[in-house]
Amino acid sequence: MTTIVATASQVKEGEVLAVTAENQKVMLSRIDGKVYAVENKCPHLGLPLANGKVCDRVVTCRWHGASFDLTTGENVKWVNSFAGIPLPEWSHQALSIGKSAQGLKTFAVTEQGDEISIG
Repeated sequence: MTTIVATASQVKEGEVLAVTAENQKVMLSRIDGKVYAVENKCPHLGLPLANGKVCDRVVTCRWHGASFDLTTGENVKWVNSFAGIPLPEWSHQALSIGKSAQGLKTFAVTEQGDEISIG
């Protein structure tokens, strides 16, 4: 089942748009003209990613620095900072509180006319 979550004009190139679809928090992003959808929840502590920094198709969690590829959900870098302040490498394991690096759940996206659906 697909759910309409946004209009084409709402999803801008290189930015993220947070939406909720069927009780799931999702982030939409347009990369090289194509719309992608990933969960809007960092697997480290479950904090939202939509207010993180986006650069070159990667979103970085503003809380602990984990980075994810918006096109694949793949983890690019695991936790390495606190509230945007980089921490020394020796502290990264403690900051991760025993959690291993994980990717984001991805969603199939359909863009038809002015409607963007996931499902």
